[in-house]
Amino acid sequence: MRVDEAYAELKVVQDFIPAGNSNRPGKKLAATSITIHNTDNEDPGANAAAHAKYQKGADARKRKVSWHFTVDDKSVYQSLPINEVGWHANKGNATSIGIEICMNAGLDAPAAYKRAALLTAVLAFQNKIKVPSQIRQHHDWSGKHCPRVLRDKPNGWKDFLEQIKQFRDKLTDVPAPAIAMSMEDDHHRSEAGATASVRSAGKGRSRRPAKKRAAPRRRAPR
Repeated sequence: MRVDEAYAELKVVQDFIPAGNSNRPGKKLAATSITIHNTDNEDPGANAAAHAKYQKGADARKRKVSWHFTVDDKSVYQSLPINEVGWHANKGNATSIGIEICMNAGLDAPAAYKRAALLTAVLAFQNKIKVPSQIRQHHDWSGKHCPRVLRDKPNGWKDFLEQIKQFRDKLTDVPAPAIAMSMEDDHHRSEAGATASVRSAGKGRSRRPAKKRAAPRRRAPR
């Protein structure tokens, strides 16, 4: 699967936390890992869009909590650029992209985890993050029981990592098209180049101004 095809399948919606909010620190992030969370919100309607909206609200600003992506069974919402720090993983904040997986009532869980695995694979592929060694649980950073759905399910974390790896191994870059232009059709040539061509065409000609002929002398009348 090509990366652009993966993004089309993921259906990523960018709904960023406003710059300057207390939960968007704006610090530069060069991610070396991806941290997986569960939202811990089983309420009906607590989907990806709802959590993106929450991050822009007063409670998230007060608690200073933020993460990069929220995933449900139908879409992905992005709340922070991946080159900015989010506050989601304690010690992992400075090095990690945060992904929250929804667990709301009525969620198609297999579809949500498949989408989360594909998103993780694409981010790992594009940012040279190793799979599985640099895919982390929230638990790894803070000791919290998170992502609890994957941790509670027998082989849940192991199977999720395997799903990420399978997606990652099949991803390919978008190929750059091979473009060949003839000189006649190349409208990207600079004006400087065109000027040089004109000058070269005039080589061999004298650039000295022609001498003016002296005006004929009038003879005095006899």
